[in-house]
Amino acid sequence: MDDVIALYKRDIDMTLIRERLAMSVEQRFATYLDALRLVEELQRAGRAAREAAQA
Repeated sequence: MDDVIALYKRDIDMTLIRERLAMSVEQRFATYLDALRLVEELQRAGRAAREAAQA
């Protein structure tokens, strides 16, 4: 089992984890809200593109 865990651990980017842990809770929420807004905008754009293609 330890070998399997070691294989997964080698692909983890610890710098990203450290960056997130260095942020305040408010900064983390703001980052996640920004990502959520991006996802929502991409969804809207995808719906608009599908509607335009059907028209």
